[in-house]
Amino acid sequence: MKFRHLLLVLSLFAQPVLAETVFLIGDSTVANFSPPDPRNGWGQVIAPYFTPEVTLRNFALSGRSSKSFFNEGAWAPVAAAIQPGDYVFIQFGHNDEKRDAERGTDPFAGYQEYLSRYIDDTLKAGGIPVLVTPVERGGMKKNSGPGSHGRYPEAMLELASKRGVLSIDLTALSAAHFEKIGRSATIKLFIASIDGKDDTHFTPAGAKEIAQLVAQAIRGLDTPLAKQVLEAPRSAP
Repeated sequence: MKFRHLLLVLSLFAQPVLAETVFLIGDSTVANFSPPDPRNGWGQVIAPYFTPEVTLRNFALSGRSSKSFFNEGAWAPVAAAIQPGDYVFIQFGHNDEKRDAERGTDPFAGYQEYLSRYIDDTLKAGGIPVLVTPVERGGMKKNSGPGSHGRYPEAMLELASKRGVLSIDLTALSAAHFEKIGRSATIKLFIASIDGKDDTHFTPAGAKEIAQLVAQAIRGLDTPLAKQVLEAPRSAP
């Protein structure tokens, strides 16, 4: 009987560790917003796609790049909070493209270097990093729409391959989705449907569609977290 009990205990420890916390870091397309701001980030509405056992902590901040998020100290509390088995989803790119010294990075230099810092700190804490390429813009303006992120998505995916970490090509997934639903439906997902200009930030409805794309992508990853993502949200985000 004691031997059987020991086998049972050992089998429980052998089960894969399920994530307790999913951290999100990134820019305004991921961040939380409160009324009267009409914007929503996809990180604001993705929690209902996870089973109740998963806690979502969204640390994404508007206007940040991979460089400024780190240098301003926004990463430090995340790194300190990561526990073994936790996940860290990392989406930057929109503001890395800016040419100011505080945020701008080169795709295959500073951008990869800062992303590597997030990867290193997450792995050191026993967490699982997931690189997420920047969600696409709506295509209303010059240098917007498919391809507007230049080589940043390529640089991120190259780094993910070199480091052997999980990745989601949200740039490609969102571009394909926008093409599928058409221009008029796409614009309705962005604040451009309100102000006629902003095809970077999402309305609540737009954020929900992007969150669904991310959730579907997580379900396709080879990782225990995939089993904790639902096909449909538990409740309306």
